[in-house]
Amino acid sequence: MYLALGDSITAGYGVGTIFSFPSIYAQFLRRREPNLLLRNVGVNGLTTGGLLVLLRQNAAIRRYVCQASLITITIGSNDLLQFLRNSLRSSACIFSPAQLSLTLVSMGKTVSQIGEEIRRINPKATLKIGTLYNPLPAGPYARFTCQAQQIIDQANMMIAAWANRYGGNVAYINREFRGKEQQLIGPDFAHPNVTGYQRIARAFSRA
Repeated sequence: MYLALGDSITAGYGVGTIFSFPSIYAQFLRRREPNLLLRNVGVNGLTTGGLLVLLRQNAAIRRYVCQASLITITIGSNDLLQFLRNSLRSSACIFSPAQLSLTLVSMGKTVSQIGEEIRRINPKATLKIGTLYNPLPAGPYARFTCQAQQIIDQANMMIAAWANRYGGNVAYINREFRGKEQQLIGPDFAHPNVTGYQRIARAFSRA
């Protein structure tokens, strides 16, 4: 079984489940495993804290984790989103280093707990986690792209370290999107369009 955990990127926000990256990736995997079952339990707006709660308290999710041979994760964007929104709404539009540090430390601690929980339930599943991409070049806040990229780069370093610690592979979504944001991001200037989700599926297939 292939279990897809995560936020709106996993859920396929904006395009529907059929065009979500887990559905596309599962189609690719079924070329070799025709009977592969996909469980997409992505939740719009999910944070790292929300995913940890699901892993600890939701019996169905825990059962799926136990049964899965492959687990993919997209998480972290919503943890950063509130911080970025608050910064962009301020009169100075300056990111507070102290607040950023607190956000990243909290996110890192929770992601580690997610890794521990998954490996406690299923130590053998193939685990793949996606990096975060920067959507700002495609929308009205493009002038803040460089500032946001610095934050996303730090989060992606943490994701890569997490994958190494918990025996996972990194799907470099950010590399698929960089320089192609206007072609791959949908009308909400945040989520991928159909082609963008196809690129995410490709990143996971390469991981």
